[in-house]
Amino acid sequence: MANAREVAGEVSAPVIGQTSSHRSHRNPWVTLGLWDAYFFAKFFLFFGNFIGFHFFANLAFAIFVAFPLQHKRWARLRQFVSVPAAISLFYYDTWLPPISRLWSHADDIGGFDAAYLLEIAGRFVNPWVIAGLVLLCAAYFFLRSRLRMTTFVIMGMLATQTPWLGLQSSNGTADFLASFKAQTGSTSNPVALQDLPPKDSDLSQILESFYAAEAQRSVAFTAPKAGDPPFDILVLQICSLSWDDLDFVKERENPLFAQFDLIFSNFNSATSYSGPAVLRLLRSSVGQQRHASLYERSDRAAQTFENLKQIGYETQWAMNHNGRYGNFLSEIRERGGLMSNAFVSKVASPYLVSFDGSSVQDDYALLSTWFEQRKMNPAQRVAFFYNTISLHDGNGVGGPNRNSLETYRPRLRKLLSDISKFIALVNASDRKAVVVFIPEHGASIRGDKVQIAGMRDYPSFSIGHVPVGVKFIGKPHQLQTPPYSVTNPSSYQAVSKLLADSISHNPFVDGQLDLSQMERNLPVTGFVAENSGTVVMRYGKRYYMQTEGASWVEY
Repeated sequence: MANAREVAGEVSAPVIGQTSSHRSHRNPWVTLGLWDAYFFAKFFLFFGNFIGFHFFANLAFAIFVAFPLQHKRWARLRQFVSVPAAISLFYYDTWLPPISRLWSHADDIGGFDAAYLLEIAGRFVNPWVIAGLVLLCAAYFFLRSRLRMTTFVIMGMLATQTPWLGLQSSNGTADFLASFKAQTGSTSNPVALQDLPPKDSDLSQILESFYAAEAQRSVAFTAPKAGDPPFDILVLQICSLSWDDLDFVKERENPLFAQFDLIFSNFNSATSYSGPAVLRLLRSSVGQQRHASLYERSDRAAQTFENLKQIGYETQWAMNHNGRYGNFLSEIRERGGLMSNAFVSKVASPYLVSFDGSSVQDDYALLSTWFEQRKMNPAQRVAFFYNTISLHDGNGVGGPNRNSLETYRPRLRKLLSDISKFIALVNASDRKAVVVFIPEHGASIRGDKVQIAGMRDYPSFSIGHVPVGVKFIGKPHQLQTPPYSVTNPSSYQAVSKLLADSISHNPFVDGQLDLSQMERNLPVTGFVAENSGTVVMRYGKRYYMQTEGASWVEY
């Protein structure tokens, strides 16, 4: 009967010309032992698109744990080191943000209430993946005594290096370059650039050229013409809503969107977090800025509401939350230029519990209360900014059984209904207004293989592609239906330009508003989205991401 070492295949083959008594006692087969199971689990997750796989790092770890050691002391030390190294390598292979970034957000994460933290933890649990790993583990322990499993590990590692997974494989049409050429006014033929391979240097150069061109762009506001009918500007910024979220919860056909006169169908929020989003909106009179520039001292000419104030608008603002989380309130005042006190409603009651345990006020109650005091205000022109977090991940009606993903659709339907009622309220008055409905970023309700539902650390296209609608209330003639669609790639400067053009070419003067002409005047902005330490950019029909200190990879 074979002993255990023979069954495991660890007895060396006899050397030709020698008898069995002269066999080597050393096993010529390199084996990883139980670390085989570690790598099989990684292959299962990698080929299921749940994690990535860094080939050279994993190969180095495999060599480290397989290298034969003669002294037990060194073997014990390696065993002690291998476990934390394996955990770190596994985390490195996932698409989770770097540990350093998690530490930098430790204070913010510490502000989440216990129910929300438990909900987030539950999103990492996929029962199908767990079942697959259990079956894989059972198969491994059944076969390990019959097959040389390390051989299959080596084959698995080589299989991860398929040519179509590399950055050099993309040959998508360079529509990003085409839009970039259009917005910079270059007369060179963008088609000639379509065959450029998307190497690191190419993508980095395109990004630098993008920001250099954006730095030269600005919007000029001119005072209203004498005799032009006055109108208010109402900017409603919505947290956590994208086209992908609307599709996922089957609300793309919500009646609110049919009420808009103009919709930006290809708008990029340029970020996936609220703080940068509100700064990009409030400082939209210049081209798209780098993320780091948002937190530097701002030129007042960049501040859209300051520009409106300079030409005779009284600026006001409100939000349905306390603004303490993430220093949101101070960012609006200090970096966004809205130094006046926010409007506070004494009658709007809370209807949600926020992710940090604070209260979220009812949107329509707050907006309608503000509008009542606006009607009593003698100012001819008011520019009003409103921020709502009713759709933010983690918000719920309270209680131990709340789940923000499950309540997203009813919260969304209520919010869109509240905005619709607010538009009707303004329309029923004798006031004229331009209403801009603009989300901060998506909620990532669907999630993807890189980020679980609700995670927004990487500003992907599905998160940044948001629905922006414009309504002209009090226009002399009805505009065409359905809403006019702006299909060119756009971002915040297009909103600033639209407001400036609405003031210089008043849409409420007798005559049909020419939305097609308005669209032709709007700046085109290719898709570049950025958070701290992360950039996502469109090249051709694909999206590429660069994290701090790393190479570009396809998202």
